[in-house]
Amino acid sequence: MEHLLDAYFPFSIEKLLEIRGLEVVRTAEKKYFYQENYLFELFKSYYFRRILHDVLTLEVIDGKAIEKLSKKWGDSVTKELELIAEFGFAKKTKDSIFISNYPVSYLGELLEWFIGKFLGDILHLEVMTGVRIGGLDSGGDVDVLSRIGTKLIAIECKESPPNNVPVSEMQAMLFRKTKIKPDIFIFLIDTTLSINRNILDNLRWITRSKCIRVHEGVYKFDDNLFVVSAKRSLLHNLEITIREGINGLWLH
Repeated sequence: MEHLLDAYFPFSIEKLLEIRGLEVVRTAEKKYFYQENYLFELFKSYYFRRILHDVLTLEVIDGKAIEKLSKKWGDSVTKELELIAEFGFAKKTKDSIFISNYPVSYLGELLEWFIGKFLGDILHLEVMTGVRIGGLDSGGDVDVLSRIGTKLIAIECKESPPNNVPVSEMQAMLFRKTKIKPDIFIFLIDTTLSINRNILDNLRWITRSKCIRVHEGVYKFDDNLFVVSAKRSLLHNLEITIREGINGLWLH
């Protein structure tokens, strides 16, 4: 129903921010990757994303490192390393050593691109990534913004393990939420590890609100705050979250 309103009213993410007294200062440059659609399919695999994380973290993957990665992830690691080199995330030397072309922080940009492409190409929503919003005292960067009709969706993405996300970072994230006032706010963490202790318990303490399990890997707090992990499927969980959030708004 909200999609039909777009034919009559000029809604946009920027317009929804303007209504809130905010403006976009800049957005991330659109990424064009080699065989972009194929890369998107590869990124659907948590296995591929974690191996890429290890490659960028280790920086140099020699024979000993490959042996360690094989013990951790299985014998198909070498095939994944070849794909990682093919897409330019690492280069392969004549001695079959893989050397990272990017710092580990680049994974954050890749995850934003992946989520943005899913929202835009698969769910057909308007989307912005790497959004800098002016006038916020505690950092104006929002990883992903999207909308359904007049409903604004804000997503914060983390590719690091749960125990690497400090309370101070979650507090800053929730500060941005109060300033932006999205209709749905999603904290997306790309992990299959348990998030009960380091993420959910800390958010219960910060927000002083209850947490309910919507689905495996999907949790909802009061005030339309959701947490999404990669349990089972990151993208499937994200789609469930958006549907749950929108249905909740319509019911109210």
